[in-house]
Amino acid sequence: MMASRSLDTLQPKVRAAAENVLENAEISNLSLLIYCTRRSMEEQARLYRKGRSLDEIKRKADELRDRWERPDLADLLMDVGPQYGVVVTHAGPGQSMHNYGLAFDAVPMLHGKPVWQITDRPSEEVWHLYGRIVNEAGLEWGGDWKHSDRPHAQERGARWRELILRGAG
Repeated sequence: MMASRSLDTLQPKVRAAAENVLENAEISNLSLLIYCTRRSMEEQARLYRKGRSLDEIKRKADELRDRWERPDLADLLMDVGPQYGVVVTHAGPGQSMHNYGLAFDAVPMLHGKPVWQITDRPSEEVWHLYGRIVNEAGLEWGGDWKHSDRPHAQERGARWRELILRGAG
């Protein structure tokens, strides 16, 4: 199952903030494509496995089972099958705000095309505008993080460490 793109899958507070982001982007003449909202635990497990060795996957499964008391998520991670490619996330199942409907990913568009990388001044400007709009909507922008995740926006102050222990998702 692929991750959702629908704002309807987000928690009400985050959905309202995402709608605010889209409205303010339009006012600012910024075209945005929201390409990921809620992500199932299974999809998160598949994404986590990408580009990782079996030993790394087993270590994450042990962490989920032992530290976070989630043997269900550990088993899911082990059972979703091999994934090839490059590492795309550091979050295992239950460790992403997407799993709880509290985050979305978007990419700015220039001339009808997504701007995935900052390669010049116009691409830098659209990413910074997106980040400003996200912050003004009261969300936390992944572009402000030490390990930047520019597309990512999430509920400010939400913590997956609390949610995973409650068995949420």
